[in-house]
Amino acid sequence: MHLSNRNRRWWRRSLVTGALLAVAATGAGAAEGLAIEPFPRAEVARERVQQASEHRVVIGNIRRINNQVRAERELQVVGELIRVSWRIPAGHSAREALGYAVEQLQQHPHTTLFFCEGRECGSSSLWANQVLDYSRLYGPEDNQLYLALRLDDQPQRFISLYAITRGNQQVYLHMDQLTPEQPVTEVLYPTAATLGKILNAENELLLPDASVGDDEQAAAWLDLVTRMLRSDIRLRVQVDGARAPEFVEGLVERGISSQRLDIGKPEPADSIRLEKR
Repeated sequence: MHLSNRNRRWWRRSLVTGALLAVAATGAGAAEGLAIEPFPRAEVARERVQQASEHRVVIGNIRRINNQVRAERELQVVGELIRVSWRIPAGHSAREALGYAVEQLQQHPHTTLFFCEGRECGSSSLWANQVLDYSRLYGPEDNQLYLALRLDDQPQRFISLYAITRGNQQVYLHMDQLTPEQPVTEVLYPTAATLGKILNAENELLLPDASVGDDEQAAAWLDLVTRMLRSDIRLRVQVDGARAPEFVEGLVERGISSQRLDIGKPEPADSIRLEKR
């Protein structure tokens, strides 16, 4: 499953046309096998490749509890881990660097799992020193962005991206690429906050497998959309899809006012689409 490909415009708007046309410099010794080309003229600040590494993929908010970093959601996966940090050329923003990477990743079938920005991501020191293990990634918390997604083609890969503008205005982009030894087969969903960000940016949101007749998956999507709608009481949506009436009924049963919900077109046949009203 993956979110609507139209959400790539969310990132494209923050890109600079000239950067897209520039030639990407990989740099001597840059790790091979990455799912993306580096940002144009970016310099490799550090790279590591670890085989059979047990790695945690953070897909939720982090905080410190009893001197240990805890993630709201995370996966423990064994596989090949490639970690690369790039120093982005002066004149380009952290959002631009992240967007350049995401634009490429969204060419693959993918599942967007988590996105945060600024202070909502938590402590930059924890991200830099505890999660990503590279102190140069530390910077003002207002200047950070983090995205986690899963590439659903072969081989399956988990991608984590962290972009930061440091206090000295240097911009870094860090990427973790984890290729599991055994594919992760459990169904993974985005956070409700991530759904809301994409819907507000793109005005529509595709929920794959939300109407395939699997009661467990349909209930999970209904719970997520309910939390999203509760977090923004002004938000109204049109629900499209062959099973849109059932989906709307499920939202009403969970306490969402029917006045915030419209039943739209009977397409798509195998999924649910939300349109912001």
